[in-house]
Amino acid sequence: MKNRRDSEYIFSAEFITADSSKELLIDKFRDPQMCFDICSCQFVCHYSFESYEQADMMLRNACERLSPGGYFIGTTPNSFELIRRLEASETESFGNEIYTVKFQKKGDYPLFGCKYDFNLEGVVDVPEFLVYFPLLNEMAKKYNMKLVYKKTFLEFYEEKIKNNENKMLLKRMQALEPYPANESSKLVSEKVDDYEHAAKYMRNSQVRLPLGTLSKSEWEATSIYLVFAFEKQQ
Repeated sequence: MKNRRDSEYIFSAEFITADSSKELLIDKFRDPQMCFDICSCQFVCHYSFESYEQADMMLRNACERLSPGGYFIGTTPNSFELIRRLEASETESFGNEIYTVKFQKKGDYPLFGCKYDFNLEGVVDVPEFLVYFPLLNEMAKKYNMKLVYKKTFLEFYEEKIKNNENKMLLKRMQALEPYPANESSKLVSEKVDDYEHAAKYMRNSQVRLPLGTLSKSEWEATSIYLVFAFEKQQ
């Protein structure tokens, strides 16, 4: 990639098609000895927890070639929240019109191969595997990784939204829905109580409209996730 102004190379890129839970990626690198400062794994590491071997290969690919002080960052479903919602349900499934999660049965949650079906409206409809995070943490130590950050999505949002720069990034990405909707648009959800939290905030605060928010159903879907960061030790 080049700088627009002076055509100076900023960085180069390689694009590799592979299953990182089954194939060793360094065998596919042009330079197997190269190191990295960061590895980002968003919404995918749970697919590797079908078996110990797959989870270990994923971690090896993510962490083995990190430089000391480098980071492995990611997002994954929060197993404790998934099980909490499952146990609170009268069936083997839970969710709303945005997402659904269906387990094969309650009460049996093996460390590997704990399969569930996840459906996200218009995006995902595939089997996934439960990630017991304390296990992920222990497995990462094999590659000299230390857990330095872990938050639920809600905790992460509440921490970062206090920063004005982060607010502007959300606006630029159009990550939040404007509430109330204007005359030329409509709200994502048609359920009356899905924006009760936004309406209450408007009543109790002096704010400039429109607000940026998500529907209650969307908040429920996003809150099953957590974010994490591991740092490579010396």
